[in-house]
Amino acid sequence: MLTSKELMHLEDFLGMEQNCGKTMNFFASSVQDAQSKQLFQQIAQNSQQHVQTISKHLNAGQNLQ
Repeated sequence: MLTSKELMHLEDFLGMEQNCGKTMNFFASSVQDAQSKQLFQQIAQNSQQHVQTISKHLNAGQNLQ
């Protein structure tokens, strides 16, 4: 069972991961170098996976309380 403080931390992490993904997508669309573009896209994909994982835990925690 997640405490309200843990849920708040997860919500904060979720927001930061979403922001990171948006930033990396922006960088990927802004650079010309193919390797840099690919790196930014990979980081954005990893960030999206983190968002999904955090969301899953957030939803599980809210269902338990």
